[in-house]
Amino acid sequence: MRTRIFRVGGMTCAACANRINTAVEALDGVQSCNANIGNNTATVVYDDSAITEDTIAQAIIGAGYQVISDDRTEADKAELRDLAVRRRDLVLAIAFAVPLSVVAMGHMFGLDIGLEPLALCALQIILLIPILYAGRRFFRKGYPALLSKSPTMDSLVSLGCTASVLMGLWSTYEVWNGDASAVHSLSFDSAGMILALVSIGKYLEARSKYRTNDSLRKLLEMAPDEATVIRDGTESRIPSSELAMGDIVLIRPGERVPTDATVIDGQSSVNESMLTGESIPVTKGPGDIVYGATVNGSGSLRAKVERIGEDTVLFQIARMMEMAQGTKAPVANIADRVAAVFVPAVIVIAALACIGWLLAGRGPEFSLTIAVSVLVISCPCALGLATPLAIVVGTGLGSRHGILYKTAAALESAARIDTVILDKTGTCTVGRPEVVEVSTSMDAARFVSIVAAAETDSEHPLGEAVVAYAASKDIAVPEHAGFESVTGGGVRCTVDGSRVLVGSASFLSEEGVDIPEGADAGASEGRTCILAAIDGEYRGTISIMDPAREESPSAVAALKADGIRVMMVTGDRRSTAEHIAGELGIDDVRAETRPGDKLEIVKELQVAQRRVAMTGDGINDAPALTQSDLGIAVGSGTDIAMESADVILMNDDLRSVPASLEIGRATLRNIKQNLFFAFCYNAVCIPIAAGLPVLLGYDGLVDQMPMISAAAMSLSSISVVTNAMRLRGFRPAALDGRR
Repeated sequence: MRTRIFRVGGMTCAACANRINTAVEALDGVQSCNANIGNNTATVVYDDSAITEDTIAQAIIGAGYQVISDDRTEADKAELRDLAVRRRDLVLAIAFAVPLSVVAMGHMFGLDIGLEPLALCALQIILLIPILYAGRRFFRKGYPALLSKSPTMDSLVSLGCTASVLMGLWSTYEVWNGDASAVHSLSFDSAGMILALVSIGKYLEARSKYRTNDSLRKLLEMAPDEATVIRDGTESRIPSSELAMGDIVLIRPGERVPTDATVIDGQSSVNESMLTGESIPVTKGPGDIVYGATVNGSGSLRAKVERIGEDTVLFQIARMMEMAQGTKAPVANIADRVAAVFVPAVIVIAALACIGWLLAGRGPEFSLTIAVSVLVISCPCALGLATPLAIVVGTGLGSRHGILYKTAAALESAARIDTVILDKTGTCTVGRPEVVEVSTSMDAARFVSIVAAAETDSEHPLGEAVVAYAASKDIAVPEHAGFESVTGGGVRCTVDGSRVLVGSASFLSEEGVDIPEGADAGASEGRTCILAAIDGEYRGTISIMDPAREESPSAVAALKADGIRVMMVTGDRRSTAEHIAGELGIDDVRAETRPGDKLEIVKELQVAQRRVAMTGDGINDAPALTQSDLGIAVGSGTDIAMESADVILMNDDLRSVPASLEIGRATLRNIKQNLFFAFCYNAVCIPIAAGLPVLLGYDGLVDQMPMISAAAMSLSSISVVTNAMRLRGFRPAALDGRR
């Protein structure tokens, strides 16, 4: 199965999305289709051996919509062109709707236009024609959808406007036949104001939808257009799109990195905040990877191109964001079920309201006005926008903080988590052992140099930690000879003519070295102790540990403040795990676990009705990440861990874990608010449009009801869009204080 995102033009409401879904899912070989009006896409999962992309595209076009270019730049240009057309049509509609309303209702305010009744009818028709042209998109889509028995919001607007125009033409016919009083029953202004007011709402909605994708658009715009490449010893500036694998690029101070590459020469600090959300620059040197669109600091770098185009991390992030925005959150199913029957139900309600008032003794004009009002006020735009817009904004918000949600369902799951399991190594800790204390009876620098010499050829992480410590302290390491490694014990070698033993206390004891009491006391504090003997005499201990990340305690505190149960599950020794857990404030610790044990712990919690988030970075975490309600992989983790996770943290800051849950809660809260606005709007407005004010004695409102309905419909969409956009300003409390 393959997944393809089609960019679709012309969607206006939830019914449009359902229409596309129905058309595409009817094709053989298509597993699922999710049309999303929040970002104008249709995400299709299909069998590429059974159906082609062209066939799917033709189904979308056949449903009455456009398939826009795959090129993001072209797609953006097409969207901007559509906005320009909408703006032009809006200006045209308002320019003629206002004088049309003045002409139509002037008599109510004592304004004498000075025209004969028939001339007044002709003037209103002339003013209406440009408005009908400006609103042509509603008719072009509305009636075909109605005829295909899958009516949309455009169908409701089209029916309402057509009814008003027909009522106006009937009144014009009566004036033609000599009934001058019928001029006051013209309803052309209702049709004109319906189109003008609905166009205002749709333009603002389209502009806001364009803005919701700013985070994705700005992310892609960060990639530089040109790069300096060195070919055959010659420097030249070329478009970044022309870079090839293996090219050597020169990245000068202050320049953006053109693509993913491995540094082969030079030293510099690189600002990766656009990927990770972390503003502290990262030091890069030979062997390190630099990522496209990150900003080089004060040093020059030469780097070998490793990935180009859509294989770069930048484009992978963009693709992941698009995929997440194109999926559907479970909470959206409520709106989908309602939207599937909503438009047909509204048409039935409008017809019943019209018939009901006719049976109650009201005239055709009154009854048709009520029907038009019901049709216009009930457009399901707000209902369709409630979830997709919030998802688009929520995923964009997460990306700004280095948090990538793979699906909309992951965003919703994050909002419901009540238990977080943290792996220790690489998640709560820095993930590499570091020397924390040197205890020796001789000169400390000399002692470290001898131990580092013994460990130079060792591939053990503890030995590497000692060598790295010596380098960080600028301690010269002498030559060694006769290196011999003892598995599970330590190493033997000769340094400056002395026989050196480095390893555990038991290893040195087996070699006949007298170990003083307390030489490895640091083990009780979660440290690993390396003991050293020179010429058979114990000379000191180096204590090593994988320290907790600086921000880990505040991350745990933030989770607890949100009422979330925090557990540490690790395969490390119990003493080490409990020491780190104590530093972080974690009370529930499961140590010395195997990968299968982590999986079983997640299952046990789920059986106990807990919603579990598992956070890890290693291959051994993958089963638990997959089983959990929300798998969270940290950015330094393995590919397998990231593949198994639902959320990827592009940085190593553990505060991103509570932040990811906060963003999920804020997004779900925003969706619920939007759905509340949409449902309440229809629950309140449909009865009003159906004639409730008349029953309460306010007959005078009926003539203006279609225009009021159009304004109310636009305001409902604007309220949902505005509320969704408000989410862009949300900042997770867990990240307060991040530098």
